[in-house]
Amino acid sequence: MKQTEKYYCEECGKYLFNTDKPRGAAGFLAMDLGFVYKMPILFGISGSHFFCCKECWNKWLAKHTTPEKREEGDKAVADIRQRMAARQPELWRGLQRIQDTLEKKRKQ
Repeated sequence: MKQTEKYYCEECGKYLFNTDKPRGAAGFLAMDLGFVYKMPILFGISGSHFFCCKECWNKWLAKHTTPEKREEGDKAVADIRQRMAARQPELWRGLQRIQDTLEKKRKQ
């Protein structure tokens, strides 16, 4: 029998939900339920963390990092987003090739 774990906001302590899913899957469940799930490795923090809202996430992050770490993390996030955006046309072309190949196979 799987053990059910209760999840609470790590900043304000508000009860969020129960689940028997592992922590990573619980993170996706949290987001589906409208909560905030973070893995702040880019800010030098390990593990996964649950929050009731963005305000609590921001308060918690301010308490657990330095301004320098937040700046480094923000730069890393911006860099990742920029690289993803730059590769988006390439990714779309790849998806189009896959779709074309599947369509050809379907017609055969």
